[in-house]
Amino acid sequence: MAESGEESPYKGQFGIIRRIDDWIFAIEMGILWTFLGVSAVMVFLDVMYRRLAAPDSKVAELAARILGVESPEGLETLTTMGPIVSGIIGVGLVYFAFWTAEQHAAEPGKQSRIKPVIETVLACAGFGLLGWIMLRPDVESRWFYLLLYSLCSGVWLFNLFRERAPGWTKNLIAFLVVTALYLHITLNYFPDGYSWSKELSLIMLLWVGFLGASVCAHQGKHIQVGALKRVVPPSMSRWMDAIGFLFTAAFCCFMALLGYEYAKEALMLEGRFEQTNVPDWVATIAVPAAFAMTMIRYIGAAFSSILGGSYGAAPEDESIAAAAAAKVAEKGAEG
Repeated sequence: MAESGEESPYKGQFGIIRRIDDWIFAIEMGILWTFLGVSAVMVFLDVMYRRLAAPDSKVAELAARILGVESPEGLETLTTMGPIVSGIIGVGLVYFAFWTAEQHAAEPGKQSRIKPVIETVLACAGFGLLGWIMLRPDVESRWFYLLLYSLCSGVWLFNLFRERAPGWTKNLIAFLVVTALYLHITLNYFPDGYSWSKELSLIMLLWVGFLGASVCAHQGKHIQVGALKRVVPPSMSRWMDAIGFLFTAAFCCFMALLGYEYAKEALMLEGRFEQTNVPDWVATIAVPAAFAMTMIRYIGAAFSSILGGSYGAAPEDESIAAAAAAKVAEKGAEG
């Protein structure tokens, strides 16, 4: 929604289209943040699980090389002490993080010494509990990921309902859509173990990359060439912008058609990824879907430019347009 004192972008004959576009944008942003976060967590947990389940210790190997220990007894001692030393270093880093946050958040002279200690104990206890659950052979990885997602979602929903910032209902609907998508993927395609995380992360990153193009089109953050617009008369500036948007839309249409042919072929072949059994078309359909949405937004940006709007314009151009409109309104009021 518009800020206080500004005209709502949802007014006028195209207001409903702008509202739908903003709802789609909220869902896209939810997918982007969720896929980025989940892929990073999955790869991290894969590495951590392999290290926790491994009988050797990388810290012990590194210490043996530095200290020159080669005897079996010394290596066994270092292997025993390695996890303990790693745990102590980890707890120290967690405490340092909370202590630093307290020093910057609290007013000078009012920093608490007990609060970072309590937060460190609770955080380390939580991490330890999650590690214990992850190593249990009777707990499948899908349930562990659902537990993590529930915890993070609970914190996010608590802040959302507490603050209720403008547009919070739109974010809530986007969260429900993304959660339904996440549950479908988790319950149907997450195999046991954690070694498959890289495969699914690559699929998610593919969607993130192409959806990012659509998001940038909505926010006007694509690279734009403004040299030609500066040499034409001001009255022709909006027409030059519209032509540029339409050329970009034509290119996106071409890429969407190519992606569609590729995705259709993948759908006919019925191929699947080896570890997760995810159909190949789930990854390839990201290309036509994202380029089609980007094309539609650039067509909308072209019409907006012709009508004197600022949809799809770069943020600085949008500010200039808003300032010019304000000046015109002031002159009209004075007249």
